[in-house]
Amino acid sequence: MSNPRKRYRVLMVEDSRVSLEVYAQRLERRGYHVATALSAEEARGELEQGLPDLILLDVFMPKVSGFEYVRELRADPKTARIPIILISALSDTQHIVEGLELGANDYVTKPIIMPILTARMEALLRSSELVRRLEVQTELLSKLAAFDDLTGVYNRRSMFHHLEAELSRCRRYGRSLGVLMADIDHFKRVNDEHGHLVGDQALRWVATTLQNELRSMDFLCRYGGEEFCAILPETNRAGVARAGERLRAAIERSLFDQGGVQMSLSISVGGASWVADEGADFPDLLERADTSLLEAKRAGRNQVRVANEAVVARPS
Repeated sequence: MSNPRKRYRVLMVEDSRVSLEVYAQRLERRGYHVATALSAEEARGELEQGLPDLILLDVFMPKVSGFEYVRELRADPKTARIPIILISALSDTQHIVEGLELGANDYVTKPIIMPILTARMEALLRSSELVRRLEVQTELLSKLAAFDDLTGVYNRRSMFHHLEAELSRCRRYGRSLGVLMADIDHFKRVNDEHGHLVGDQALRWVATTLQNELRSMDFLCRYGGEEFCAILPETNRAGVARAGERLRAAIERSLFDQGGVQMSLSISVGGASWVADEGADFPDLLERADTSLLEAKRAGRNQVRVANEAVVARPS
């Protein structure tokens, strides 16, 4: 069974009340939901109630002409992309070109021939709908490119982008920056004993738990496998140590309970910090944090280790 035709919302602006009622009734019979306005002022009120899918706009109106109102609509981000069809008794080329150059999408002349008008409306509505779908798909692809599809946190590619941006800010303003590397202890045992489906659930649970412990300004990323990286702006070595312990403790005190499986998990955490001066070279913060993570693993896991000294950038 086919889906019913979408009932598009149309705003018709026409200074003749009789013409407005006649054309609105004809469009309603053709399946459109029509809002009407006798002037640009009334049209503004209608737009505050909700945006239409298309606007039919008479050129010759008192106070604010159709041409002037097109310019106003195109200047407003909320209405800049709504399709507009101008309606006029004049059919000279210069008049039509002026309306199109101002931002109208199409132009019909009076007396209106309804089959022609509705055919042009449908063409514009189809194009507008296609553009909206492409925008949604583009936004989705952009999100997929930036986020890890399993855990929902930023992915490795985004991690390097955020790290570079934060380091650039630190170099410019002389700020501090911290990095934490966290690895789930004995994660292979989780997959071996409970299967990869539970392992995936555990990864999502850890990501959510870590995210809840971080500040809104921090960036949590999945570095790879069962390893996560947190980028901590405005954080010195002491702050890195506190944040690392907060993440470790949150995992230790929480119980994973999903899919009929209950188990305790732990993480090992390594951290490093950087204090910047303008003109400094790019520091290898990740390597220092990763070295600290290895130290936490060797110390018996479920530990936090932070590089002894902050990387202090010195003018070249």
